[in-house]
Amino acid sequence: MVDRKRQPNTLLRKARGGMSQAQLADLVSAEIYHATGKQFLITAKAVSDWECGWYTWPRAEPRTALCRVLGKSDPADLGFYKQRMSTKPVPASVSLVDLIAGQSAAQPEALRLPAGRSYSGVEIGAHYWPVELPGDGWLMVDPGKDVSLNRPDRRSLVIVTDHEQRHYASDGRRFVDRGSRRTGLQPISSAALLDDLTVGIIWSTTNTDVALLADDGQLTSSQARLAHHEGRRTSDVSLTEVPTLNAVAGQWLGSRFCARHITRNLDRLSDEPFFWTRENRGEEAASWLLWRHKFEYLRRTSRWFPRMRRGFCITEADVAESPTYERVLLLLAAALMEAFGITVAVSAEPEHAQVEGFVLADDAIVANWLGGSGLWYVDASAPPSHRALFRELSDQVSANSVVGEDSAGRRLEALASYLNVPWQWFLMRCQELAVAGVDDIAHPRSRLLSTRGLDTAIRYVAYLNDPRGADFARR
Repeated sequence: MVDRKRQPNTLLRKARGGMSQAQLADLVSAEIYHATGKQFLITAKAVSDWECGWYTWPRAEPRTALCRVLGKSDPADLGFYKQRMSTKPVPASVSLVDLIAGQSAAQPEALRLPAGRSYSGVEIGAHYWPVELPGDGWLMVDPGKDVSLNRPDRRSLVIVTDHEQRHYASDGRRFVDRGSRRTGLQPISSAALLDDLTVGIIWSTTNTDVALLADDGQLTSSQARLAHHEGRRTSDVSLTEVPTLNAVAGQWLGSRFCARHITRNLDRLSDEPFFWTRENRGEEAASWLLWRHKFEYLRRTSRWFPRMRRGFCITEADVAESPTYERVLLLLAAALMEAFGITVAVSAEPEHAQVEGFVLADDAIVANWLGGSGLWYVDASAPPSHRALFRELSDQVSANSVVGEDSAGRRLEALASYLNVPWQWFLMRCQELAVAGVDDIAHPRSRLLSTRGLDTAIRYVAYLNDPRGADFARR
């Protein structure tokens, strides 16, 4: 048996007669309230969608009210019918990436989030609902009674599909929590459209969250066991110290130690510093957007040095080998830096990728947790030979930055061009998500994570042309 193709509902159009769609919508809304005491906002757009055949079986309340208003005893007399099931086999799971721009029409029970350099990949539950009432900027969905959405042992996404076969996503638990506070249809923002921006956010947040939760207890014990390294001028810790930590958890531990090391030694610097960081892929740069300690570290250091610079090495190979949704995360990380008044510089030279993380002013602090052979390596004062190398790199990156523009907006636009991310699309999507926020799309469970960095970066881009935009973004 095959699916019925969309056809205009001529019976409903004929039954409407000389009434306008808006008039019929008002009568149906009033009839629902009279019969049930419930307030349903039926719009002319909803009537239009029914007549166009986009939705062939409205909810019970509007379906019954339509029959009463139009004097019919059976919904079939108004051209309504339930869609028949397709016999096409449904795969056990599909990649979340395949839902971008409606690339997959299947509705499997699970969605795969791809693996990465350190990400192991995650499979999450998927729950599909049709749009009951489309509107301007939102879609109304009936949450039903699906208790599996709130299972503590498995995270899930609510996937909503509109009549143009575009997919929208909401974190399952957040969706249920909102439904427990508000009865009836639940709104999902149209900003939750699945594209390279939202997929990148869901991909990084979920993979990071799962990894950190898996080793939460070990992270606590590892911090206690390695606490004697705190306060040392030099520390070099091997990965053998934490042999059972997964890659993401180990990186979190190293990053936190390096941030604390730099913060402890910043008072030794008197000039405006140049920070060199080794995140060259979106997966790694997502740490700035998600890890609580890195957001607070940015806040603190930017207040200490209001005109600081931060350099990245992103080679052409890094760009070519990364999917768009991962490159978007790099752009968001740069936007977060600029939101704190940090001037971003980018080198495309492959040899610069081998240089360890450092902070350079009149002295040099070494702090490296990424791309090295160990968990971390720090030094409160680099030797003169290293300082000379760092200064040469700093001068080269500042002079030849691929985003060497005189304003934050132009630097971000130049970076978008280098990363092959359409700037106008990115700007528009940030403006949409700035209103909705990202927490309903990707809601981390770990105490070590927050979406504050994501929201700050997105709001900053959204209000880039507003003189007060940076202050608003950091609130």
